[in-house]
Amino acid sequence: MRISECPPDTEIIGQMMLPILNNLHAEEIRPFLVVHNLSEIDPEKWYKVKDFLDVLSDVAKAPGGMTNMVAVGMSTANNMVLPADTPAPSLPMVLAMWDQIHEQQHRGTPIGSVHTEKINDTYYRITHAHPYPDDLIYGLAYGMARRFLPKGTQFQVRYNTDLPRKDEGGDATVIDITWS
Repeated sequence: MRISECPPDTEIIGQMMLPILNNLHAEEIRPFLVVHNLSEIDPEKWYKVKDFLDVLSDVAKAPGGMTNMVAVGMSTANNMVLPADTPAPSLPMVLAMWDQIHEQQHRGTPIGSVHTEKINDTYYRITHAHPYPDDLIYGLAYGMARRFLPKGTQFQVRYNTDLPRKDEGGDATVIDITWS
């Protein structure tokens, strides 16, 4: 799904938008929020996903866009709220719940999905078929690995190059996460 195909009734909870205001590159991103009338975000309010995607698209196209998108993704992972009954979350557990978490942060017409495939105990492949920018998702995956793997664990997050990513015209973006 492309940004232009995002259903007009689909909304995102403000809580999931806050990392765009609270990340290492927030000052570079703030002007884009002002342009799209999103400079004040209430974590309890629902917003049109299309408006948020427009901000992300502008940020991604600007100089430093890749770095800014990765920073937003990492901040999202650091502030991710898991279901209250989640006991001592591990990376495999969070990856398995990624689609559920994605769905809970949106309402209205569904805007895509996240499919997690366990290749082995330390190798997961995540397929993203939704309109969020690839580098934001990469940053989210990296931040999740850093947050939910035991301290000191060596890990790698990389785009799978077997198919073109969404940002390259593909239908989905595939990210591989491995650790040892």
